[in-house]
Amino acid sequence: MPAAEAGGENAAWVTVDLPLAPLEVFDFATGLERLFRLNPYLQIEEWSEAPGPFAPGKRWRLKALNEMNGMRFDVALALEELEPGRRFLLARDRGLKRALEVSVAPRGAGSALTLKEHYHAPDEARREEQLKEVDASLTPWGAALRRHLISRRRWGWLPGYRLLGERFWLSMTPSQRRIGRLLIWVTALEFAVFLAVVAVFAAAR
Repeated sequence: MPAAEAGGENAAWVTVDLPLAPLEVFDFATGLERLFRLNPYLQIEEWSEAPGPFAPGKRWRLKALNEMNGMRFDVALALEELEPGRRFLLARDRGLKRALEVSVAPRGAGSALTLKEHYHAPDEARREEQLKEVDASLTPWGAALRRHLISRRRWGWLPGYRLLGERFWLSMTPSQRRIGRLLIWVTALEFAVFLAVVAVFAAAR
């Protein structure tokens, strides 16, 4: 569950339990563009490598619209490995949100994936304006990651499943994916009704 300002820390986080090995989950999480695209409310307009002195580690530019709060942002992200195979940080070069921390830990026979967002203390003179930047999509993001990883484990052996599910599907905007899901369900329902009608006519003969 998300939390905020715990122990004086300006942060919010979500943890999801997964029936997968910690190293498998961590390896998945390091696919950063895929990780961000799985946020069901983040419309990515640009993801690219970013030049410049913003350190440490590799840098990316993320330009996106957060549909939850209506905020559009353009930031550089810098990767910092905190614990190899367990925890890393993506620092931002601007905005109220200063970093996303991703960590994976063993839990029972599986693992726990935590997304933790760190915020700067808001400027009192601009507090109301800055608080609009607080991201409410963290919980649905965690839920979407869990669904995706479980589906990936269940169906990933099918030829073309990962190509379709992680390249084609995630290249769509969140709203396009929602419409796509609706069309799939409507089509499946229509097909089920068709089969039921066929079965009724076949039984009547």
